[in-house]
Amino acid sequence: MSNATALLVWAFAALVPYTFLQVRFLSKLLKVPEVLGVAGGSGIWKRYVARRAAASVAGGVFWIACALASAGALRLPRYVSEPVLGAEIAFVVDASNSMLTTDGQGSRLEQAREFAARLAATAEGASLSVVAFRGRPATLCPPTRDRRAFEEALRWAGPTVTSSAGSDVGSAIDEATRPAFRAGTARVVVVFSDGNDTGGEARAAAARAASVGATLVFVGFGGPRDVPVIDVEGRPVSGQDGQPVLTSLDEAALRDWAASGHGLFVRADDPGAFAQVAAICNGAAMSLGKRRDVRVEVDAAPALAFVALTALGLSLVLSAPQHSRIARPEAHPPRRRRGKTSA
Repeated sequence: MSNATALLVWAFAALVPYTFLQVRFLSKLLKVPEVLGVAGGSGIWKRYVARRAAASVAGGVFWIACALASAGALRLPRYVSEPVLGAEIAFVVDASNSMLTTDGQGSRLEQAREFAARLAATAEGASLSVVAFRGRPATLCPPTRDRRAFEEALRWAGPTVTSSAGSDVGSAIDEATRPAFRAGTARVVVVFSDGNDTGGEARAAAARAASVGATLVFVGFGGPRDVPVIDVEGRPVSGQDGQPVLTSLDEAALRDWAASGHGLFVRADDPGAFAQVAAICNGAAMSLGKRRDVRVEVDAAPALAFVALTALGLSLVLSAPQHSRIARPEAHPPRRRRGKTSA
């Protein structure tokens, strides 16, 4: 448990005795007119108790806002305008065994590499990078404008880049966005996959990539029909039960990841798929020298401090003593003793 989480746990735990004491205080305060034997002022007193209850709630809001501000656990979105000083396009290629499957037009992996090479040709001036992944990702080419280095890395994007099994899409997206973004950099992350993920973190990784300003595109390969998975040597892959492993395009998963990252999903075999993705990549490359609005996450401490001070002031105002006069039981004035009068 991190220090921020521990602070939040203790801060919210402190609200339990606070709530108990406030409820107990208000319940006793409500009975004051009854104890004093006052009937006429009970309505005024109930309104006063309601005001004190609102003050207690404001006090709780003050405490919560202070706890969140101290822990730094809350961040708020904000849009800022900045000049575009560079463009980077990261090609994330699924190199798992399922991408070796042939769907009638060559293997899915070959189609993905060809798709990426064509996109790179439309993004003149942008830096290009290649991340290939199976169970773990590997950066084959960091962002570079050397087209030969990029093309060589793209040819190496295959099952031999790592010995780990599976297909961890989430780790690959994190790897593609791991280099710190330079201010004013337009970054596009294009993921080539059939949607078969074994990591379970693709949705969260897409959201993280979007939160740091990356534009996400998912290009799906394969069809709806199940076909056998083969290994590098072309042999069918069997599961733990000894039965052949079948695979198909998981379009629902790819669409979900794209939605989580506020990005785009296209099927590679759609007629307009390449044009859509190329427009995004070319747009990033052509944005050099222009300005753009970027969504950034900023610390919410200043806003929380304002909320805390407002709640504290409201609590103090609502806790002001009751000035309305409450009818008291009639008290008889003391009788004056008759004294003797002098003649």
